[in-house]
Order: sequence, then C-alpha cells, then structure tokens
Amino acid sequence: MDDRTERVRLIVEGIELDGPHGVDQEERKRGNRFRVDVEIHADLRTAIDSDRLEDTVDYSRVVETVQEINRLHKFNLIESFAGAISRRLLAQFPCIDEVRVSVRKLSPPGLENTACAVAEVHGHRT
Repeated sequence: MDDRTERVRLIVEGIELDGPHGVDQEERKRGNRFRVDVEIHADLRTAIDSDRLEDTVDYSRVVETVQEINRLHKFNLIESFAGAISRRLLAQFPCIDEVRVSVRKLSPPGLENTACAVAEVHGHRT
C-alpha cells in the first residue's frame, strides 16, 4: 500500500469577468470589472503518477465554474461572490482539500485613486 502524500498547489490567476455585482443599484445596472484568482490544495499523487487529466483538477473546468457563477448570480458583496466560488469548487472536486478564492473589484466606484477592493475566502474540508 502506498502511504505517501504529495500535496499539490494549483493556481489559476487573473480570470477576468464583467458582472452585475455590487450594493448600489446603478453599479449593478452598469456592471463592474472583476479579477478572480483561485488557489487549490489537493493530494494529487494519482495524477503525478498517471499524468492523466482525469486524475487531477482540470483548471479549464475551474475557470468555467467561476464564469458560470458570475453569469448566473448577482451578488451584493464580493465576499459572497468569493464564497460561492469556494463552496462550488469544493463540492465539484472531491480531491480538493483547501481552496483560496480572491475576488478583486477593479476600479471600485466611489473610491478615487484605488486600483481594486479585494475579498479572499479560504474554504476547506472538515
């Protein structure tokens, strides 16, 4: 029996999105620009040995999941947006032990000379 653990950290950075998320009604109507980063921690020793896509977390599916959540939901808070992504990824990929999701609202309205506002959610299996 193989009792080794090889933890892998997969990172998908800079998923760019336009979405109707925000507290203010005008902001939701006009939309905002967002950038999402996802960091995944998983025991992927099978993938390391097999070199097969089906044995790992397919990061194209991660991006599709983020895009789908953005498309199908409206969030007041970027915290809620990040939390929804975190929960969905943990549910969708049983091999993920931990996930960290950062959502950046780029050029947030009302915050002059501010590049972005960021919320980060760290989800993990119990």
